[in-house]
Amino acid sequence: MKKGFCLLICSLLTTSLLVITGCEKKDKTSLNSNEKEKKIILSKEDTLDLNIYFDSSSNTKNPEVAKEERIMKRYEILGEIIIGEIIKGPSVNSKLKPTLPKDTRILSFSIKDNIAFLNLSKEANISMTSYKEETCLKSIIWSLSQIPSVEKVKILIENKDIDLWDNHFDLSKPLGKGDIQNAKRD
Repeated sequence: MKKGFCLLICSLLTTSLLVITGCEKKDKTSLNSNEKEKKIILSKEDTLDLNIYFDSSSNTKNPEVAKEERIMKRYEILGEIIIGEIIKGPSVNSKLKPTLPKDTRILSFSIKDNIAFLNLSKEANISMTSYKEETCLKSIIWSLSQIPSVEKVKILIENKDIDLWDNHFDLSKPLGKGDIQNAKRD
């Protein structure tokens, strides 16, 4: 009797495990890429493990979603948020002035070797006085330099670093807080 009871419990546990693990849909390619990404040595404090859900329906009568696992770098997410806030502009009651046009979009943002790479949309490339261009650069560089892994910022507009704004500054190299005056062309 005890043997039969133990066998029954083991069978139920095994069946339950199989049912539970088989119920969640996962995208096979995201699992493979996730395994590759996990091989890259990143500390847990520097990354966020997120599940993003997408349409996996096989027909229109049964809507389903499946997860794709993503590992994202915390400081890159923070950098995008900071630039988004710069684009949004100061609060309504503030006496401060915006430094980038509101219709500017972030095309890409990454951090490598203590350099933040910021690629903005063409809407950011407006005509500016030397004073306004310097203010804009300071706004971006000072704000992003708050991130511990950022010492300099490389600014691109539509993947280009020449003929930006009114070309008052040489933006061909990454700039840190102490580099702005040396990059001035006027």
